[in-house]
Amino acid sequence: MASDTRRFERGFSFDYDPGELRCARGCVADLDTILAERGVDDALVVTGSNVGANRDVMDPVEAGLGERLAGVFDETTPAKHLRTGLDGALRVREDGIDALVAVGSGSSLDVAKVISALTSHDDVRAAAERALETGEVTVAPDGDPTPVVAVPTTLAGADLSVIAGVGLTLDPAGLSDRDIPNGSVADRRLMPTALCYDPALFETTPKGVLCASAMNGFDKAVECLYSRYRTPVTDGTAMRALSLMQSGFETLPADSMDEGKLYDAVAGVVLAQYGISTPGTYRASIIHAFGHGFSHDYDAHQGTIHGILAPHVLRYVFDEVHGRRDLLAEAFGVDDAAVGDDETAERVVDAVAAVSDDLELPSRLRAVDGLSRDDFPAIAEAIRDDGLMNGTPDGLDPSTADIEAVLDEAW
Repeated sequence: MASDTRRFERGFSFDYDPGELRCARGCVADLDTILAERGVDDALVVTGSNVGANRDVMDPVEAGLGERLAGVFDETTPAKHLRTGLDGALRVREDGIDALVAVGSGSSLDVAKVISALTSHDDVRAAAERALETGEVTVAPDGDPTPVVAVPTTLAGADLSVIAGVGLTLDPAGLSDRDIPNGSVADRRLMPTALCYDPALFETTPKGVLCASAMNGFDKAVECLYSRYRTPVTDGTAMRALSLMQSGFETLPADSMDEGKLYDAVAGVVLAQYGISTPGTYRASIIHAFGHGFSHDYDAHQGTIHGILAPHVLRYVFDEVHGRRDLLAEAFGVDDAAVGDDETAERVVDAVAAVSDDLELPSRLRAVDGLSRDDFPAIAEAIRDDGLMNGTPDGLDPSTADIEAVLDEAW
């Protein structure tokens, strides 16, 4: 292990302006009030077809909106095509809609942000076409993006963010995901103006999706602690997040979830992402980069990949650098001044593996359908080139050979 890299010049900046947070059972009943307080007359619900057809979700959301419900745009997909964002923006523009309410997973919120950004331009079609050329959906400097209210139903922790991903195509028919280049949108004005975390809605999410998404949210807190962009603010929220999630996640696979533990799980994910996304900085790191290596070609949730790989990636991190293992151990309640650094690292790895086990996620890459060890060199290259590698812990610079070795260990 390299020498302890915790010594650095003291000082930080933290430019963060999140929307209003409401976390309580039944809080979607407040949607009408939330919009009224912001001078919004009507709102379009942005969601996917599955959530849009789930009355256990949509009935309370629509009731909460009341007469402010302008309609439902249930066309989002995990692919997050620019075409979908353009269709939504045209709907907003043609119907004169004041706000968007994104309901469901991170893909619905990402599409809502794309819609919001496009509607800041006078010509939404031209703005979408420019994005194909530049790789980025922009917010007009002198424009007003449509306000977004987020109602998450998964626990990936992608809600309190000023960024979103988008698949850069206006004609996705017949194209595979790998054929569609990835783009982005990033602007501080895209932070949701309010977010409603209603535990009753999480109870409606299919177990496989809920548990996998939770592992993704969990790793955001892990990585906030050792990111080179960490701050004392995110240290505090991440450590409390890990404690809440560690205790709360065990109820998620149950057919009848414990209300108290579910609240802890949801509140923990809110804290895990608090401050992870600020203008110009994203504090996720190497575990998320590993996950992105499997985002094409394999029908596996990102959280499932996280559940498999997080213990192995952490063991590699701790072999190379300190990785703030002491703070992670404290957050998990496994710290002990009487043991050395190596034992502390192993306890942290075991604690993370135990969370994955609680979520009933697979523990080996061989469980991923269609994956072969022959794929590892290409996957390792994609991981090495991922933008989140810029946020690895101080002193860590993995080679593709290092990455392949981690993948082999996880096989």
